[in-house]
Amino acid sequence: MPGFSRGKFKLRNDIAMIDADGNPHEYRAVAFIQYRTEWDEAAGKFTPMTEEQKEMCTELQNMMFEAGVELGISLTRRIPNETDVRTFPKVATFSLIANDPAGYQGGNNG
Repeated sequence: MPGFSRGKFKLRNDIAMIDADGNPHEYRAVAFIQYRTEWDEAAGKFTPMTEEQKEMCTELQNMMFEAGVELGISLTRRIPNETDVRTFPKVATFSLIANDPAGYQGGNNG
């Protein structure tokens, strides 16, 4: 059973697998540990996390890094009116690694 999931989402652009010369494109993936906060209608954005929530996210990040945790990601294309998710074709699979919170520079590995 997956530890995290999103039942439905939409891509903002078509994703090309290869360039005009037949070479595979490379993409970058990032994830953030965050609390779901309330939507602020007046500001048109989510309310900021509290300091306590930020500290908890930092603690989780540190624990995941120290434990060497990776998140395995699998993207599948939904099939209309199909309820058996095992039949959905895989579009992409990859892992996200926990970055070193003390040394993250946004490079190629993180």
